[in-house]
Amino acid sequence: MPLGIYVMKVKPGREKEIKRILLEEFGFDEVHIVTGTFDVIGKIFLPLSRRGFEELKDNIQKLDGITEVKYLEALD
Repeated sequence: MPLGIYVMKVKPGREKEIKRILLEEFGFDEVHIVTGTFDVIGKIFLPLSRRGFEELKDNIQKLDGITEVKYLEALD
């Protein structure tokens, strides 16, 4: 099953709420609050095409508190 890895920039103080939403409402397998360029990283296994991963990115971007979303699709 394809693996999507999403990295997000979040408004300060919203990291834990975004983590909860990604786990409970979006069904992410793992979500971590991280240091560095991005604030939150999430991993999700889904039977999606590249278009599906893009749509998920767009839906995450709509969450209040998200300022930027990028994703990587694992190929192996």
